[in-house]
Amino acid sequence: MKLSCLYKALLCLLLLVSFRSWSDDSYNSDKFKRDLRYQNPQFMWKTWDRIFRVDGSFFSNSNVTDLERILESQWSRAVQQQNLDLMIKAAIPLSMVYHNQAKFSHGLPFFEFLFKHQKQVPAYYWRHILIKLEEEYRGKNEIEKAIPIRRLRIKLGYIKTFWEIYRECGLFEDALRDFKQFQTVPPRGDYRRLFYLQRLGWIYTDLKNYKKARETYAQGYNEVAEVRKAAKAVYLPRELRYWEGLFKGLMAQCDMEMGNYSQVIPMLQFDIRASIDNPDNQIGKEISLARAYLHIGRMESAKYYMDHARILMAEKVIPPVKLMMLGAYADYYATLNRYDSAYYFNRALQAYQDTVNAHINRNKSILLLGQLELVKHRAESMKSLHQVEVYSEASKLQDFKIKLLSIILGTILFGSILLYVNFRQKGLLTQNRIQLDLEHERNAVLLKELHHRVKNNLQVIYSLLNLQKRRTKNEESIDLITALQNRIQTIALVHNNLFQTDEMEYVALDSYVRTLVEHLQQMYAQDELNPVTIDFKMQDSIRLRFERIGTLGLIINEIVSNAFKYAFVGDSAGVLTIEIEQKDTQVILSIEDNGPGRVEEINQNSNLGMRLIRILSEQMGATYTLHQSQGIKHLLTFTI
Repeated sequence: MKLSCLYKALLCLLLLVSFRSWSDDSYNSDKFKRDLRYQNPQFMWKTWDRIFRVDGSFFSNSNVTDLERILESQWSRAVQQQNLDLMIKAAIPLSMVYHNQAKFSHGLPFFEFLFKHQKQVPAYYWRHILIKLEEEYRGKNEIEKAIPIRRLRIKLGYIKTFWEIYRECGLFEDALRDFKQFQTVPPRGDYRRLFYLQRLGWIYTDLKNYKKARETYAQGYNEVAEVRKAAKAVYLPRELRYWEGLFKGLMAQCDMEMGNYSQVIPMLQFDIRASIDNPDNQIGKEISLARAYLHIGRMESAKYYMDHARILMAEKVIPPVKLMMLGAYADYYATLNRYDSAYYFNRALQAYQDTVNAHINRNKSILLLGQLELVKHRAESMKSLHQVEVYSEASKLQDFKIKLLSIILGTILFGSILLYVNFRQKGLLTQNRIQLDLEHERNAVLLKELHHRVKNNLQVIYSLLNLQKRRTKNEESIDLITALQNRIQTIALVHNNLFQTDEMEYVALDSYVRTLVEHLQQMYAQDELNPVTIDFKMQDSIRLRFERIGTLGLIINEIVSNAFKYAFVGDSAGVLTIEIEQKDTQVILSIEDNGPGRVEEINQNSNLGMRLIRILSEQMGATYTLHQSQGIKHLLTFTI
């Protein structure tokens, strides 16, 4: 009998402990559905506030839907009752629930509401609200609203750097410099060190320095063990497992960008399994995993992960991940030879990339305007200080020269008028100069955007021709399409060079010719047993205007294409020599092959390419001649 009672007592104690652990378990999927106490706004707030202040782990991806529903209902009732206290207590957790799901359109109104009612918000939440409010503005590309929030955070001493703002504006070098200069490096074993290494790796990835980014992520992966050793039982094991998976997945993405696919699939799978409570990370890694499966030809697996990521992406605002997703779908359908679908996603990708680029350019302009206003404000402050010094000196003179008071006052008045006129003129000049600088910057951005759009349109035409070429069986038609593609690529390279540099009218001739010839070599010589050797002998200081280099590029395209098609036959090693030099105002271009061709045969059998070379040479005002050397030598002389 005593044993039976003891058994019952132990069973009740076990149930009580289980219920307590169940109610406090942040990751229990049925937590909010079965425990009706969470329907009470005061109980919900006390529980949220207590757990959030310890480690912030109040909910998971498995129960976030129920939590969101309950909080939305509590917010609606508080609004109906016009109870500001209950509205604050519902808005704080609800805004953070939306934020952690990247639902910025839902969360932003609540953060703005909390910002407006700062005095009613508990002080220990203020830092988190400012961080997330700025992140939401940046996520929605409202950089003009994010900058004042960042300045407020700096003023309050919460942060010292502008690196995220620079990164959002595409100024990655400035972001890296600002991050390294002002971001404090946490010590080994400190949990914050994981965040530091993750963000540093992001910037290296933005700069496309994938080797350095991978080294940083590998350092972060090793640091997790140090944090686990130092933290002991302070941090949940599942949270550190998430960081292990995160850094593994980031290393895998760097490997893929560098062309190394051998180990990336298990690394990405580990990251996805560890990211069950972070769907945003899960989405990006599932798209990367789909690309890895595409690489090895496992099409069904690739489609599964792309579609699953697309479902998780609903209602979220993550531009880089959306670009990855559209690119993955385009590659998938292109691999299946479903060119209509591939073209659709390529167009969608290009349109969204243009939108992102437009936002980046707009953000750069806003950031530049903010810097100019700051400089103007400082200049006006210096003027005011100078005026105070002038009046102070005048006051001292009155004490020493009381008899000349009227004269001194008149002098001060006259001098003040002169200073006022002088400062006003300077202020107007400064304002006009700033306006001119802004207008110049805007025109430069618009012109670069124009070159970028022309290049993109030419690339679309190039891709359409590529689709047509794949469907064409006739060799003569294929050769004709290839020649058209090369001429389009020749023009696109000019616009690409102008878009990537700060030059608005001039292009460096040596780099342009090298890029063009290497492209043609890939087009014509990639399957040869004896690849053609290109010998460049080019003066590196020659720069040509946009109009002339486009015409010259078409001439070079025809000459080099003919050389690859006709000059290099048999088993002998082919050599193509390209020389460019400038003598005074004359530029001499020489393209020579070591093939068996003869000048007489070329002149007798003049094709479209040769006629095009002569017509374009006349348009440039250039002298074009053919010479018999080891093979055929094309000589073009023109004036800069």
